[in-house]
Amino acid sequence: MKISSSKIIIKSLISEKIEFVFGYPGGAVLHIYDAIFLSNIKHILVRHEQAAVHIADGYSRSSNKKGVVIVTSGPGYTNCITGIATSNFDNSSIIILCGQVIKKLIAQNSFQELDNLSISNSIIKNFYSINCYYNIQYIISNSFNIKGPTVIDFPKDLTSSNNLLRNKYPFLIKKNTRNNKLKLKLKLKFYRPIILIGGGICSKKNYFLFDKFINNINIPFISSLMGIGNFNYRSLYYLGWLGMHGGADTNTVINFSDLIICLGTRLDDRITNNNNLFCPYAKIIHIDINLNSISKNIYCENFFIIDIKKFLKKKICYKNVKFWWKFIIFLNKFFYKRYKNDFFFCKPQEIIEFIFIISKGKFIISTDVGQHQMFAAKFYNFNFKSFITSGGLGTMGFGFPSSIGTKFANKNKKILLITGEGSFQMMMQELSTCKQYKINIIIINLNNQSLGMVKQWQEMNYKNRYSNSYISSLPNFKKLINSYNFYAFNFYNIKHFYFFFKKIICFDLFCFINIYIIQKENVFPIQIYNKSMCECINFFSIKKYEKKIFFYNF
Repeated sequence: MKISSSKIIIKSLISEKIEFVFGYPGGAVLHIYDAIFLSNIKHILVRHEQAAVHIADGYSRSSNKKGVVIVTSGPGYTNCITGIATSNFDNSSIIILCGQVIKKLIAQNSFQELDNLSISNSIIKNFYSINCYYNIQYIISNSFNIKGPTVIDFPKDLTSSNNLLRNKYPFLIKKNTRNNKLKLKLKLKFYRPIILIGGGICSKKNYFLFDKFINNINIPFISSLMGIGNFNYRSLYYLGWLGMHGGADTNTVINFSDLIICLGTRLDDRITNNNNLFCPYAKIIHIDINLNSISKNIYCENFFIIDIKKFLKKKICYKNVKFWWKFIIFLNKFFYKRYKNDFFFCKPQEIIEFIFIISKGKFIISTDVGQHQMFAAKFYNFNFKSFITSGGLGTMGFGFPSSIGTKFANKNKKILLITGEGSFQMMMQELSTCKQYKINIIIINLNNQSLGMVKQWQEMNYKNRYSNSYISSLPNFKKLINSYNFYAFNFYNIKHFYFFFKKIICFDLFCFINIYIIQKENVFPIQIYNKSMCECINFFSIKKYEKKIFFYNF
């Protein structure tokens, strides 16, 4: 039997057990959309192509599935670039099926024609440009084996129903390959060891292996921002996460360690601060499956290019770390006080802690980028794959569409978006998508009427010169949300929010909660730029940097 090449595309997706595709139609992909109409695959219509990629990204991160996006040529694809870069930095698995003009018009500056490979070469893992409809099924199936964003470029004429081929192998037969046994023995002659884990450890099997591994060796461990949610946060050996806004005790501990075992992290600049001053006393052992992540920022002489699962099954022999633990416990007590309590006004730290206490950590939380992202990471304890955020690229506008994708992947779980008014406005057109597909999520908008992180830097580094960091033309969020027939509420008092939130989580509905928080509240500790890991502005030195800032006007 012979079928059209556009149907082969859909059959190849179905054979890979793809339930949803996210996209926006256009002239160059209408043959594929016609095949979707005649199939059982579910297409989710977004309102912007960037949102389609973020939705697929959130869908992929919160599950073990691939996120698939379909967009048209030209502006359809260029709108995806930010989403692709976000996915690439955080190494999430998505596939973009992109339309292209017909073959004979390529390289002639045709209408809606672009060189997609040149545009996105540095932010993708692989790029396929289809030149013959006979290899469509092979390329699609092969792209499912690639970790990270993959782009497949389809000239429109190759997806035409006139191109018929035998449907003998609609997908590749995946063969089980035997992994060679690796001989790895580590005898550590160190007194201040620590383990640093990143986003590369993310898998259900690694989650349990690491928990067993850490309980056997009794060595303290810390995580990067992207490593949050990939381990048991209740573990007695977990100290916190490090980096620019990481805990002062965590940054101090790693600064004085003499051995760092890095698992699935590329040690980017938000972790290391000044590369030349990063952990001067430590020997670094780097474990990663990707060679490109080794010595990317910090030179590492000792590394192993292996699957982390293999390393976690090994035994490690080490010296007595009794005095190391005493030092860690002392630092933890010394830096315990993290913010000032305020029982009348809404403080973001208290809001996040209340959310965790009330929900008992059962939410899958998606965040945008800014102060609210840091508050969520610091004051909420995350379970496995329950923290969806843009850590590498830091994309404002990521949170709302990614929470929609997370809901598609986890239909029976509660999804919470923590955002700010600046980030939410970048992708708020997806309210229409939520209405069409009845997506029920809870949105917490921490509204300080400013671009919070920018404002904080301007206070600390630019003598309170607030250049374009305050937003004086915000919409009435309650009326905006109500116009889509969704529920919306405003809060100015922490006590009222607490009792309301306790009730609202019992219902399955879309709810937007706009909370006016204290405008001068900033994220602490914060590392001092270009200094060592332990040099930071923490709770004890906040007063030096606090300014008298006007309160918001209602």
